[in-house]
Amino acid sequence: MSLFLHIFWTSVVPILVLVAVGFILDKNFNLDLRSLSKLNFFILLPAYVFRSLYTAHLTTESIGISVCAFIILFSNSFMALGVSKFFGYDRKKTQIVRNATMFNNGGNIGVAIATFVFSNMPYIVDGQTPYLEAGIVAVIATFIIQTIFCNTLGFYQAGSGLLTRHDALKLVFHMPVLYAAPAALLARLIPYDLTTLVLWSPLNIFASAFVGMAMITLGVQMSRTPYNFFKKDVMVTTSLRLIGGPILACVVMLLYIFLYKPVDPIAAQAIIITYSVPSAVNTALIAFEMKNNPEFATQVVMSTTLLSAITMPLAILFAYYTFPI
Repeated sequence: MSLFLHIFWTSVVPILVLVAVGFILDKNFNLDLRSLSKLNFFILLPAYVFRSLYTAHLTTESIGISVCAFIILFSNSFMALGVSKFFGYDRKKTQIVRNATMFNNGGNIGVAIATFVFSNMPYIVDGQTPYLEAGIVAVIATFIIQTIFCNTLGFYQAGSGLLTRHDALKLVFHMPVLYAAPAALLARLIPYDLTTLVLWSPLNIFASAFVGMAMITLGVQMSRTPYNFFKKDVMVTTSLRLIGGPILACVVMLLYIFLYKPVDPIAAQAIIITYSVPSAVNTALIAFEMKNNPEFATQVVMSTTLLSAITMPLAILFAYYTFPI
C-alpha cells in the first residue's frame, strides 16, 4: 500500500495539478492552443531532448539496452496494429492507438519511479543503493529510443491517412527535434563541455520549462475534450499501454537473454518498469498538431495516467520476481 500511495502522490498528483492549471486557465482566458503547441514542439521540446541526451550518463551496456528497447517499441507497434484491425478501427485512429501504445512517459515518470524503486528495500545493501545507477542508466537508454522515435515516427504515423507519404515525411523533417537528438549525441563526442557555454543557460531554462508547459497544454486540450474515459476504444488502448506493454517487454527481454546474451537483472527490471508507465503526453500534442483524433488521444493520456497508479506497482512486483537479483 505504501508503494501505491507513494507512486500516486509523487508521480500522478503532480501531473494532475499541472493539467488542472491548464484546464482552469483555459476556462478563464480561452488560451490559444495552437500557439502553445508550436511553443512546445519548436522550442521547448528540442531543448529538452538535447539537454537530456547530452547530459545522460551512458555505459557500454546502454547499447544492448537500447537494442532491447527498440525491439520492444516495435513489438508494441505490431500489437497495437493487430488489436486495431481486430476492432475495425480506421487508418487514422489506428495510428493514434499505435502512438499511445508505443510511446510512454518514461522520461518523467519512468525516471522518478526507478529512482524510488531502486533506492528502497529490497535494493538497499548495508545502507547503500548499489543498484540505483544501473536502473537509471537503463531507463535513460530506453528514453533515448522513445524520444527519437516518438517525435519523428510519431508525427509520421499521426499524419498517415491525413497526408500523403511525401507530405508526412516533409512534416517530420521540418520538426527541430529530429535534429536535436543526433546533434546531442554528436556533441558528446566533442572534447569540450558545452555546459560551460553562455548559450547553455537559456537552453537549460527552455528544457526545464518543457514538462510543465506540456502538461499545461494538455490541460487546455482537456478543457475542450468531452469526458468519457470509459469508452471501449479508450479502455482498449489503455490496456495495451499499461498491461500489454510490460508483459511484452518481459517477453522480449527473456527472448533476448535466451537467444543472445545475459542482461543485468536490474536493467531488465528497469525496462519493464519503464514500459509500464502512462502514454507520453506528446502523443496527445502530436494528435492535436496533426488534427487526428485529438480528443481520443487526450483521453488515453489521462486514462493511462490515472490508472497507472494501480498498474505500475503490480508491474514493479512482476519485474522483481521475473528477474530477481
